[in-house]
Parts: sequence; structure tokens; C-alpha cells
Amino acid sequence: MNEVREDVLAALRACRLWHTASDAGVERIARAASVQQVPRGSMLATEGEPADRFGVVVGGRARVFHAAADGRVILLEALGTGESFAAVAALAGGRYPANVDAATPATVAWVTREALFTLLDEEPEIGRALIADLAERVMGLTGVVQTLSLDVPSRLARYLFQRSLAAGEATAEGLRVPLGMPKSELAASLGTVPETLSRALARLRDEGVLEVRGSEVIVLDVGALARLGSGYDD
Repeated sequence: MNEVREDVLAALRACRLWHTASDAGVERIARAASVQQVPRGSMLATEGEPADRFGVVVGGRARVFHAAADGRVILLEALGTGESFAAVAALAGGRYPANVDAATPATVAWVTREALFTLLDEEPEIGRALIADLAERVMGLTGVVQTLSLDVPSRLARYLFQRSLAAGEATAEGLRVPLGMPKSELAASLGTVPETLSRALARLRDEGVLEVRGSEVIVLDVGALARLGSGYDD
């Protein structure tokens, strides 16, 4: 019997799709998986192609994105170790609804839907975890759609307000908030391009909402940031 790599087993144990599965069940998934190591930029799934399997990130990072007709790259999801991608499409037997590529050199464990269905037959109680994880992903994509309905400064304000709640640090100048990713990636996550992101940052600066300090901002008016991010003007 082939040995299972420890990093693969650890990543699959961390995957929320089957987090209530037994150790033996996860090990069976690991033994059935095919492992691929890819350089940065490698395409892992292409929008429109048949979804005959799904992936779990073992190491590195991946991103799920849509390439718009005007050249914009709209980031839908950023993935790290233990996170899965394309599971909904693979389980449905459909086509990949978005592109997935390696944001860094990455290791991916590929799992067929048959392997997951076998695990469900053997341990039907994991169905609750599976449904909960897939439902959470749908909610997350709903949030993406809501964000894209706003203009770019409002999208940026919403993101920065959420970041301020999660990672903001009070200083004498204001609330220091790290952007959390390079500006090129942030632009993609907001469905825009770096030049438009720069203009949005400049607008928020000119309106006295924040100051830009390299890879972080100093929020001067949290209330204004929240109002702009909500899409409503009071």
C-alpha cells in the first residue's frame, strides 16, 4: 500500500468539507487523491471546462477568479492550505464556473467526486459538514456580488471597514489598517484594475477619510468609511 504524504494528510484533515469524518475516512480520501506540484501562475481549473474533480490546497496559495471581457480580473476567493476549490461544480457533474490558478508555487491534492461519494456512503453523518461548507461558500459569493454592485470607492471602503474591524490598531493618528495583500491583488479582489484602485484611494484621501502609508492606511473617519461602504449616503 502506498504511503500517504504527511502534508497531504494534514491538509485533507483540515478541509471543512469533511471535517467530521473519521481519521480512517480521511486517510482513504488521501490514498485516492492525486497530488500535483505546480509553479506560480499554473492554471488549475479553466472556466467552462468539465468539472470531473476538485482540489484541496496542500501548500502555497491559489485564487479563484473570473476574467472579464474588458480585461479585468475579478478575484472571487483566495485559498490557503486545507481549503478546497471547484467542489460544487465537481459534485454537480457540471463545468467549472470560474478559473483557478496558483497564486504561489503550490501543491494540490485532486479528489474525484466518486471518492467523496464513497466516503459519504460509509460515513453519512459528514453530509451536514458538507452542506454547511457549501452553503457558506454560496453566502460568500453573494457578498462578492453585493460588493460588485457598488462603485469602486465604495467597494474599497467596504473592504477597509471590514479590515479595520479585523485588524485595525488604534494610534494617535487614527486607526492603522494593513491592506492585507499587495495592491494589485486588492484591485483584483475588488473587480477593478490598479490604476482605478489608486484613484479610489486618492478620493478617500482627498475627502479626509484616510491617509495612505504604503501597504497600510490610517483611517481618520471610521463612520464615513462605514457609510460609504454600505452604499448609502446619510
